[in-house]
Amino acid sequence: MSKRILIVGDHITDIQLLIKALNRHNFDVLRATTGSEAIRILKSDDIMAVILNPKLPDTYGFEILKSIRNCSTCKHIPVLIISVDKDVTDAIIGLEMGADDYITAPFYPRELVARLNAIIRRIEDYNIRTQSIITCNDIKIDLNRRIIRKNNRIIELSFKEFEILYLLILNSGNVLPRQTILNKIGGMDYNPNTRVVDMHISSIRKKLGDIDIPRRYIDTVSGIGYRFKQCT
Repeated sequence: MSKRILIVGDHITDIQLLIKALNRHNFDVLRATTGSEAIRILKSDDIMAVILNPKLPDTYGFEILKSIRNCSTCKHIPVLIISVDKDVTDAIIGLEMGADDYITAPFYPRELVARLNAIIRRIEDYNIRTQSIITCNDIKIDLNRRIIRKNNRIIELSFKEFEILYLLILNSGNVLPRQTILNKIGGMDYNPNTRVVDMHISSIRKKLGDIDIPRRYIDTVSGIGYRFKQCT
């Protein structure tokens, strides 16, 4: 089955080679070179994932990411950032704003394809889960609708943040090493830098209001990883 994705951005190295690689792996590729064009496509087509280069001629690229996350019908769409900044500034900003993964240019098309396939596998896994509601203290996870609630208030998480929080809650009370999180969460297992886990955890904490020490939800286990407090 063809998987329709949207590439946003014009200044992507070897774009035609990338599209050919995606086509070979059953990706139906749509392209947008401006922010306005991207929004129009997202509202009119069934897009499974977005590849975003933040450098756009008519708008700040991360405004597109913000629009996706604020869109009731498309906020669930995974977004992969192409970072051309060697100090990963674009990647950090993107992850903080709700992107699910990033890749730094130059890159091998095969690596990007692998990341997309991993993200889509996670989407398909969530769609077939039989248990739809998980409750842990004052947090409730609706797996079918991919909604997190804290005290009945919806918490807006990116696709990757949702996966990480779900994984932590499934293992509540137990320490999960950063590398284990990388290995279990599709897409990031191709990025050997465990710092990306720290970025996502920081964002999740902010959204949960878990900023004071001692933490209410997610503890840091120095030199190892993270632990969600035991569900009662």
